[in-house]
Amino acid sequence: MTKNIIFGKKSKLTESIIKKIKNVQVISTTDIDFKKIKSENKSKANYIFNNFYPSFKLNDLNFLEYQKFVELSVQKLIQILSNSKVKNINKIIYTSSSSVYSLEENLRISEIDKYNRKIYASFKYSAEKIIENFCREKNIDFYIMRLFNTYGDENDKFSFIEKLIKIKEKNLQLKLINNGISLRDFIHLDDVSSIYRKFLNNRYTPGIYDIGTGQGQLIKNLVNFVNIDNKKIIKINRINEITKSIADIKKLKQNLGSYKFRSLENYLRKRIKISKKNQFYSTKIDYPNSKYEGSVIYGAGFAGRKLFFKLKEQKEKIIFFVDDDFKKQNSLLFNIPIISFQELKKINKRNVVDKIFIAIPSLKETKIKKIKTRLNKSFFDVRSLPEKKFLVNDNINLNDLKNDQLNSFLNRKPININKIKELKNKKILVTGAAGTIGFEICRQLIYQEAKSIIGIDNSEIGIYVKKNQIDKRVKLLLCDVNDTILLKQIILKNKINLIIHAAAYKHVNILEDNVHAAVSNNIIGTERVCKIASENNINFVLISTDKAAEPRSVLGYSKKVCEQIIHFYNSKNKKNYFNIVRFGNVFGSSGSAVTKFIEQINNNDTLTITNKLATRFFMTVLEACYLVLETNACKIKKKTFILNMGKPVNIYQLAKKLGKYKKKIDPSYQIKFTETGLKKNEKLHERLFEKTERLKKINKNIFYVNNNKFNHDKFYKIFLYLEKNYESFSKKKIINCLKSISKI
Repeated sequence: MTKNIIFGKKSKLTESIIKKIKNVQVISTTDIDFKKIKSENKSKANYIFNNFYPSFKLNDLNFLEYQKFVELSVQKLIQILSNSKVKNINKIIYTSSSSVYSLEENLRISEIDKYNRKIYASFKYSAEKIIENFCREKNIDFYIMRLFNTYGDENDKFSFIEKLIKIKEKNLQLKLINNGISLRDFIHLDDVSSIYRKFLNNRYTPGIYDIGTGQGQLIKNLVNFVNIDNKKIIKINRINEITKSIADIKKLKQNLGSYKFRSLENYLRKRIKISKKNQFYSTKIDYPNSKYEGSVIYGAGFAGRKLFFKLKEQKEKIIFFVDDDFKKQNSLLFNIPIISFQELKKINKRNVVDKIFIAIPSLKETKIKKIKTRLNKSFFDVRSLPEKKFLVNDNINLNDLKNDQLNSFLNRKPININKIKELKNKKILVTGAAGTIGFEICRQLIYQEAKSIIGIDNSEIGIYVKKNQIDKRVKLLLCDVNDTILLKQIILKNKINLIIHAAAYKHVNILEDNVHAAVSNNIIGTERVCKIASENNINFVLISTDKAAEPRSVLGYSKKVCEQIIHFYNSKNKKNYFNIVRFGNVFGSSGSAVTKFIEQINNNDTLTITNKLATRFFMTVLEACYLVLETNACKIKKKTFILNMGKPVNIYQLAKKLGKYKKKIDPSYQIKFTETGLKKNEKLHERLFEKTERLKKINKNIFYVNNNKFNHDKFYKIFLYLEKNYESFSKKKIINCLKSISKI
């Protein structure tokens, strides 16, 4: 009978092996008796190197421990193999570790991966190479067993499972790395010893073997399963933490066949009291050679989750979610792995995946087509959702809400969007093109078949972002409205015949503290654009605001002066027109109250209301911009057009509606409010027109007022004074000057 010699006494694995195999001799690695080895040289022996360094942290050895560890892991190994008394070796099994693998973001870790060169891994890898070279030279069968996360030894301080049990039993603190999104492969020590027995009793292909179950357990699922008190969990972020460590057991399976591994769930339930209601989730991840049968959902956001339940009703089996967002990868959704497209390609064989459903409605159609093209290269049946969903990632996202959906919040009937023939073949310049209004106007001008569309903005990052979000027919340029030389060049070069002026600072509270900027950008900038338009007979549309009607704030005064600039240039020009379009808030523009509410709701923060009685006018961005364009079709020119905003909307009630909408998505959400009080110069109720202005109807959506007569000469005199001296004026003096001009 073949002798089995185990090097490594103080090991739970050694104890488990002894119980399963016969004719065993155990030798302490630190105290080798070569005489005993020699006495058995007449017959062949199997050598099992099972010398673990006791109770240490991976890659965290201090300098003084190096010598002891080197001696145990490498020097003793060399001493044994090089001793002349060691002969007649039948097989060698070397117990290595999965820690030799790299930190690469792979779904699995295989024997062909690059190696992690940290201390512990380096010693283990060195020992592997020593074994391999020795055995190949001597023509000895060798098996390098790279053990993944073991459990079953109650005294193992390194085992996560044993540590988890101890924490639960003694109500200790748990350090949870990276919120527990790591996948780990856990194997019982008795399974390891059973595998060793099979390798000792049978002849298998020599080489490296991953010893694990081939299944990944999500750490946070295990923590939830044993029900660790949240107050006892300390969350730690670690950059170099490997996220997926799962054994590639296809080579092992070829030898073992259908081996049934011990249940981690049963082990945990046996060791500690766990409620029967606690569900055990297991990530069953196989690899390219495995025969999957099922479908894949591309997109692990809200639409993907919604689609999952629909497909489940139709008894469609989903085997993976695929998402390009690396933050979502490495985790589970409905106990199904979320993987990258690259990983899907590795796994895929044409007979593996039935269908792929694309569930990313927030993407543009062109990007969906690109994804489809990419998928069609590897998969036969690729489908996308037939209609756009309203929400993404469980959050309220206004960009993904349809216009009629938005109007439901405002109790408004949607406005029909039609073609405006007067805009066809026009060459149009839009200022403030990176802003909410300016960008939407640019987008709609494509639909209106404008001949050329030039958008300018002084925000570099704004231009950069918006360029990737709009058709190439829109040319976005970096230009400040105060840069008259560059502005004039752009206008003349592109033969512009209509300017839509949306450029303005518009945040009420910010402008109260930045009056010089308000004058420079809103007033001086407007006048300079108007001057160029006047000199070149170019039609002009000013985007104004309800804050200009009976102004009280810096924003209101600045926009009121802008309107008066329009009146001034209308009095000077006969060939071209200058129009004003005045409206209230657009739903979800940057810096608006609605945008703030949505941010607070999505973050589960308290909603801040200035006053529960406060009202504001609201309209969707789509409809406001369309009506701005429609004013150009009106036969009446040189007027102040006022959009029909409907009834004023109570801010408090609007916030409540948004909160209730969130609650439909997330039932756990609780609406909370706090009232902060009106800010300085803020109105309780806004007006769209002044008491002296009389509304006249053009159609149900557009009204106009006759521009009030005012002293053009007086206006221009004070304006020139402001333009020349505003930089040296105090904040108070500027505001007084603006008040004077607005009253002319």
